[in-house]
Amino acid sequence: MIVAKSRQSRSYLMPAPHERELKVLLSPSLQEGLEGLAVGMTILPPGSSSSFHSHDVECETWIIVSGTGEVRLGDEREAVGPESVIFTPRHVKHQIINTGQEPLRMFWIYTPPGGEKSILDGQFK
Repeated sequence: MIVAKSRQSRSYLMPAPHERELKVLLSPSLQEGLEGLAVGMTILPPGSSSSFHSHDVECETWIIVSGTGEVRLGDEREAVGPESVIFTPRHVKHQIINTGQEPLRMFWIYTPPGGEKSILDGQFK
């Protein structure tokens, strides 16, 4: 069994213009025997956003826990809030924007794992 707790995970603070806190909770780079996915958390302050980016290898799934925002996926836009689940395929640009007055908290899942290594190595933008 592998149990990861957000409060015990290292935080990575991303600089402006896309300020946010990132945590990698599960990764083959962190836990022996883990394979097939990576899981992390993003805490996005009000008014902040992720960069508009895509992944060449990983699909990314987001699960919104609290807060409200807007997801941009290619040319599409959709309002999201708690209990929303968003799937972003590889090669499709995506972004999340906190449109609310409180931090937006979400879990993300990379399948396959790999993209989280840039966070762990401090190379994420």
